Amino acid sequence: MKKFLISLGLLAFVLAGCAPTVTQEDSKELNIYSARHYDIDKAIIASFEAETGIKVNVIAGNGNELLERMIREAAQPQADLFLTVGAETLYTGINEDLFDDVNVESFSSVLDERYYGEKWVAYTKRARVIVYNKNIYPNGVNVNSYYDLAGPQWAGKVLTRSSTNSYNIALLASLILTEGNEKATEWATGVVNNFARRPTGNDRAQAAAVIAGLGDLGIMNTYYLGIMINSADQAERDVANSIGVVLPEDVHVNISYASILKNAKNSKNAQLFIDYLLSAENQAIFMNQNGEYPVRSDVQLTELLASWGELDPQELDFEKLGRVYAQALMMFDAVKWE
Repeated sequence: MKKFLISLGLLAFVLAGCAPTVTQEDSKELNIYSARHYDIDKAIIASFEAETGIKVNVIAGNGNELLERMIREAAQPQADLFLTVGAETLYTGINEDLFDDVNVESFSSVLDERYYGEKWVAYTKRARVIVYNKNIYPNGVNVNSYYDLAGPQWAGKVLTRSSTNSYNIALLASLILTEGNEKATEWATGVVNNFARRPTGNDRAQAAAVIAGLGDLGIMNTYYLGIMINSADQAERDVANSIGVVLPEDVHVNISYASILKNAKNSKNAQLFIDYLLSAENQAIFMNQNGEYPVRSDVQLTELLASWGELDPQELDFEKLGRVYAQALMMFDAVKWE
């Protein structure tokens, strides 16, 4: 009996040693922390799952909240991939050594170098633009730059969101980086002096306020216009179709970017998903259905995006944007941008 038990023990040991271990190549799971909350993202994830058999688990949240979570979990990351809507988190993510290398070699011929780094890659772009009512200004408005918004001719006519909005903070942070504190402060002060009303509402609310005649110029992101034009709400479509767009010189272009977490359990699947996001097909889907600019140079713009003109982006180092994020907030407070 004793020999029989020993034999069973040996057999179990041998079988355990022969059992296959789950490697990254065998993994059929991908865990994502995402600060994006769009239906199109859900559709693309579903297509990825169907094509690869990889189950994607998404935890959604605010970009900065997810960043704090990743810092706490750095020794044992619970996610494999981070997706977010603004480059302002890049500075902290890189300096906290949260991210691993991203491979974009196969896309390098169609990606502008400003839209990727060793630890990240952008997969959509959105421009912060100036909008007006085409019915009131059929020949356009005499505005060429953000600084024109601070001019005396637009006193009491500028509409915008609050100073706590991440899009506005990123815009001011970009001006601090590219133009310096003095000029950025001058701009913010001038815009406050030209407010048509107290900052309120989201980007779509600024477009609606322009059409309602509450002000002549609004500040908003381009992709909201794409969403409004495709809206099931006729009123939103009417607003969007009446909006004229100015792409300012040195326009502020922010990005949605992807980073693979350092020590991620499923880093190969994370890279595979990044490749999927950068495919020409999905770049076109982001553009057509969500109004976002593609990052690939070989994807033809829709008629709507092309009608706004050619992007002339700031020479902005996205990896440094977050460094002056707090400074931008303090500047908004100092000039009383509510």
